[in-house]
Amino acid sequence: MPIPLRAAVTTATTLGLSGVGYIVYKQQQDLFEQKQQELLKKEQVQAPVIDHYANRDTRPYTLLSPETINERLRADQFVTRTPLDRVKAVYTSQVASNNPVEDNYSVNLVGTQGLIAGVYDGHIGPDCSRMIKTQLPKYVARQLDSDKPETPEAVESTLSKAFVTLDDDIQQRFYALFPKNVNRSNEKDIRDAVSRHPNPAAAELYIREAITGSCACAVYLDGDDLYAANTGDSRVVVVRQEKDGSWTGRRIVEEQSPAHPDWKAYMISQHPANEAEDIVKRKRIFGLIAVGGSFGDIMYKVPVPYQMKVLPFIPYDIYHTFARYHHRIVVHYHTPPYLSSKPLVTHHKLTPEDKYIILGTDGLWDELSWDNVRSSDGDQVAAELISTKGPDANPATHMIRQALLFDAVYKNVHIKAPVSNPTLELSKRLTRKPSRNYRDDITVTVIQLQPPSQSDSSSSINVEDPSYDPAVGRLEECKPVDTSDGRIFTPKPTSWFSGWIWARL
Repeated sequence: MPIPLRAAVTTATTLGLSGVGYIVYKQQQDLFEQKQQELLKKEQVQAPVIDHYANRDTRPYTLLSPETINERLRADQFVTRTPLDRVKAVYTSQVASNNPVEDNYSVNLVGTQGLIAGVYDGHIGPDCSRMIKTQLPKYVARQLDSDKPETPEAVESTLSKAFVTLDDDIQQRFYALFPKNVNRSNEKDIRDAVSRHPNPAAAELYIREAITGSCACAVYLDGDDLYAANTGDSRVVVVRQEKDGSWTGRRIVEEQSPAHPDWKAYMISQHPANEAEDIVKRKRIFGLIAVGGSFGDIMYKVPVPYQMKVLPFIPYDIYHTFARYHHRIVVHYHTPPYLSSKPLVTHHKLTPEDKYIILGTDGLWDELSWDNVRSSDGDQVAAELISTKGPDANPATHMIRQALLFDAVYKNVHIKAPVSNPTLELSKRLTRKPSRNYRDDITVTVIQLQPPSQSDSSSSINVEDPSYDPAVGRLEECKPVDTSDGRIFTPKPTSWFSGWIWARL
């Protein structure tokens, strides 16, 4: 069968243009590599020999000077001074990947002898983590004052209660915006509930703080008693120097992750057996969210009717953040809740050998154990890294830099290799777009401990002390938690009769 003239001409033209396109692409690629080599020579940096095609690492980046790299890594670092005998200083640093950054952190005094510090890894947006960085220390301080626990077990229970109460208030504040009987509500009722609220802007913020989510990893230090509470997949590691001079790191509380076999089994056990195959897929809840505990994330916690009667009709700029996969939640949503803020809580008695407490969001631990983020390898790597010296005076910034340089990681092809050129590797890690495809927000808080024998006012970091190094960042005073403003939501009292009526509706 003869080939039509038009088809033959089109085919020839296409092949010709393809050849021209390849030549143009090859010329642009060669020009790009030539410019990178010239920049490397200008910075007097020896370029490593990298086979970009073997590693499939052709993604563009901007070569930064060492000075610019230092500025970026140290932009959000600071040190907090505390009056506590056991604490030398608290160092914090953060490198953003999301815009705006979704991680947050807090350092506060509780009473006269207590310290609470936390890192909060937000997702879907920053609203929930911003809120709990302020509210969680208050809820913990208020609960400690109310319960007055006297044993380690009682303190653990109090911390757990504070976490749960805060998330309950987030949820109840959300439910209070809408009609009580959502089964009899329509789209207009839901939209009017927000638009006719006495403060519509506040109502939208309450919805955002409930829809977005956040993990929370916090430590409460009372003398030599260290308590760790963890909701989600952040981590806290205690680093100690052994008597033989070696350094060891130990995770003192486990993570809540559907990738962890034990936690996956626990989550599945909370629901009927016929849901077992749907709850965790690809190490994620419903194949969507990679954490096994969180604040907010109310789309995994609401009563079943809210999924179709309320959530689709909240303000669209909020709903669209999860609208593209909402149907994948609904199809498997039968026996909520599927997420909880109840933390795993542990107690650790500090010893003179304990030198540091490292709190980090999962962005840090992804770098230190990228092939299996649940493994304990990253704990020991963290101990070894913090025991070394580097260009950063702030230990938290030092941890971030060394984590980014721990290996040149090409996760898309499961390859990692030693870093031969720190400037080149950090340029890649800091400038590739979109950054979120290559690394997460990283937030690190390092509590530097001191033995009780060295505990006096002169040993605490002081800006007027000649030993204070401004290179650690700005110096802040640790402030007590202010609990005077009360809880974020207080239920209105109702009569037994109205409760009886609503229960039957």
